[in-house]
Amino acid sequence: MAAQQIVCVEKAHSHGHITAVGTGLEPQRAGQRWTVQEVRTSIRAGNRFYTVSPSTGKVADVRPYDVHVNGHLIETIRSNDDAVHDNNLDYMRACAWKS
Repeated sequence: MAAQQIVCVEKAHSHGHITAVGTGLEPQRAGQRWTVQEVRTSIRAGNRFYTVSPSTGKVADVRPYDVHVNGHLIETIRSNDDAVHDNNLDYMRACAWKS
């Protein structure tokens, strides 16, 4: 089982849900981009994705999450609730990919 630390996120402008993430060992630098579907598939295969709070070091696991918006199913991901603000996927920095 592989483990990947999520260090940044991409969100859709239309609904605000996460559409892709960046993983890596350095909080300010993502080494790999993953679509939400790739993350969900990898989790189903037994791999682990997680976030780390920069202020407390607390780890939150990431899991698949399905939400209905205006009658449409959106398959996304979310971090487990742990009352730590800065390891929540919704509040992570946006990915800035360089080409």
